[in-house]
Amino acid sequence: MILSAAIFITLIGLLGYLHFVKIDQETLLIIDSLGIQMTSSYASGKESTTFIEMGKVKDVIINEAIYMQKVIYYLCILLNDPMEPNGISQVVPVFQSAKPRLDCLIEVYRSCQEILAHGKATPTSP
Repeated sequence: MILSAAIFITLIGLLGYLHFVKIDQETLLIIDSLGIQMTSSYASGKESTTFIEMGKVKDVIINEAIYMQKVIYYLCILLNDPMEPNGISQVVPVFQSAKPRLDCLIEVYRSCQEILAHGKATPTSP
């Protein structure tokens, strides 16, 4: 009886982990006239999508942090502060589950900067 209850609780915990925690794939889609869409696909097939309007985006940067005894790099989106024109209201990390190497982050960063520069060079008329 106790063994079957322990197996049942373990299976429920494993299913919960696969559905809510284990991320298989993360994607970043930037459309210069609309915004940035970040999608996380979980092992269970569930998807979580976040969209940031281009008017709120100040810049995309590669940030670094010291974790234990090593330096890790991650891509972030800086959001404009509506109260202060030169301020930053929020820093949004892009790949939260995947830990891409620095050379991969540099490729993504350059692509993002090209798209952001193109969007700022061609202003939309009201």
